[in-house]
Order: sequence, then C-alpha cells, then structure tokens
Amino acid sequence: MLDDGRPLLVTTEQERIGRGPWARLFASAVVGDESSSSAERGRALARAGAVHSVSVSEGALSARVEEDGRECEVELSAEPVPPRIWSAASRSARTTPQLVAAVEGKAQSVQLEHLMAVDWEEPLVPAAWTIRRICSCDGSGTCAHIAASGYVIADRIDREPSLLLRWRGCTDEAVATPAPDLEPEPIEASDEIWEAPPPPELGPARPLPTAAVLKRLGASGIQVGSRDLAEVLERAYASFSR
Repeated sequence: MLDDGRPLLVTTEQERIGRGPWARLFASAVVGDESSSSAERGRALARAGAVHSVSVSEGALSARVEEDGRECEVELSAEPVPPRIWSAASRSARTTPQLVAAVEGKAQSVQLEHLMAVDWEEPLVPAAWTIRRICSCDGSGTCAHIAASGYVIADRIDREPSLLLRWRGCTDEAVATPAPDLEPEPIEASDEIWEAPPPPELGPARPLPTAAVLKRLGASGIQVGSRDLAEVLERAYASFSR
C-alpha cells in the first residue's frame, strides 16, 4: 500500500502531472488521449484527492477512486519484465555510472528506458496497448477513474521512481538471481569427421548448336572488315565442332 500519510498528488493546477521521463511516459501510456474530456476529468479527480488506497505489486497497480458518493476500483496490469532480462540488463547498466541510480530506483533515466526498449525490447514503461485497464464502473478502460489513477501514480513515480521498477518486476530479487547466458550456446566439439555424401551422377551432355555461345552473347561491336567479330568467329566454331 502506498498510502503513507503523504498526499497522493502534490502538483498545482499550473504544473503538469508527470514531470520526469518515466512518469510522463506512464501517464501518456495509461491515459492515452490527454486532451479528451475523460482525461480532463481524471486530472480534476486526481487533484481533488479522490484517488486513495493505491498499491503496487509485480505486474499490477490498483487504486480506489471516489466520485459523486460512489467508489470505483481500478487496476492497471502488464506483463512483468522477465527476470533473466532485467538481471542481465541491470548488470550491464551498472557499468555506466549515470545509470546506477536509475537501476536502484533512485532516479528516472531516459538512457535506461532507451536501453531496455531498444537493446532488450522490454521497455520499463510498457506500450499503451499492452496495459490492461479495468474499472468497476466501466468496461471500456477509458473512463476518468482510470485517468485519475494513472495521473496519481505518475505523480508518485516522480517522487519514488522505484515504484515503476516494482510494478515491472525489476527488483533486487531479480538481480540476485543469476542471469543465464543470453548468447547462443557453443557447439560441442566432436572427434568425428564429417564426410560428404557422393555427388549425384551427371546426366548426358546436352547438345548445343554450333556457335551457341556467340549467338547468346550477340554482336561484339568489333568490326573485322565489313563484318562483326562474332560473325567472323562462327566459321572457327564450325571448324572446332567438326
């Protein structure tokens, strides 16, 4: 549970919700069209403190949203990053000083997001179409309650980047698990000598007309007297064939 006495949203009306790169990507992925009426209503609900009981676990984020005397349950879920990929990616990232804080969940980093998305094809912020959105009030997944939850969680990511890593399964437990070698396995050596099978038997030679090569190549453009060289050579080919 993330409700620890701190307000779930601290931005003012003038501030944009989701200022860091991870928070901004998350808000955009969850809300979708941020110019829509449901997004606008979601921002109002988030700023009014209507979102509470936010919790995070591997692959799932949940929250409750109050509006007009009723309470809705929201869940945002996505497949976690496979442990073997996070373990290998984080080990690689820790060799770059500016990425260490991001791997430890202490800072947001465009570079780490790029590394995960491009090199490992497992972005920290999943693509919008891979996020499953469920609200108890609406089956469309585009209601204002989902937008409000997305904005509140994005704001919390700004203050606590490790929240995104926990949701994506990118934790110390995954790093502690030895990552298997992602390179192709080497081929085992063998003392056996490979022998090629016998070549297929050749069929009978196909007869070609006299000077077939010359006719295939066409005129050479070289004049011998008043005739082209290819035409002159036809007599030599006829002699050879005899």
